[in-house]
Amino acid sequence: MNTPVPTVRRRPTWPAVLAILAVLTLVGVGFIGWTLHSVADTPISVVVDGVEQWPPLSLAQMPPAHKVVLVVGVALAIAIVLLVVPFALLLGLGAALIGIVFGVGLPLLAVLAVLALVLSPFLLLGWGLWRLLRPARNAAPTVETAATTMQA
Repeated sequence: MNTPVPTVRRRPTWPAVLAILAVLTLVGVGFIGWTLHSVADTPISVVVDGVEQWPPLSLAQMPPAHKVVLVVGVALAIAIVLLVVPFALLLGLGAALIGIVFGVGLPLLAVLAVLALVLSPFLLLGWGLWRLLRPARNAAPTVETAATTMQA
């Protein structure tokens, strides 16, 4: 009787991956917040063509809610860049690969088709010679050979 073999079920790994990504996101947001807090006394000014557009803005003067929005905005911008840049690179490499396939692969395929067409008479002659020169197969078994093999 066959006994069932217990199998060990593997736990899915995606919850652990999501947990690690969540922790890394929180660490990144915390780092951005800490960085913005450390440069809070540095004034930010916008100058266009030598003319100051707004009075210098200091992060220390911003209310906490604006700082949170700034941190979330910077984190969102970083996340978008981390997603968009690899996909753009993959899209460019994919287009280049398709170009290489169509630019090199199709002409090679056409050359092989023409070569097969040109060499087809030689292939047909070779196949015919092989059929003529190969040793003959054994004939179908007769009643006598079948009986002798059954007795043995």
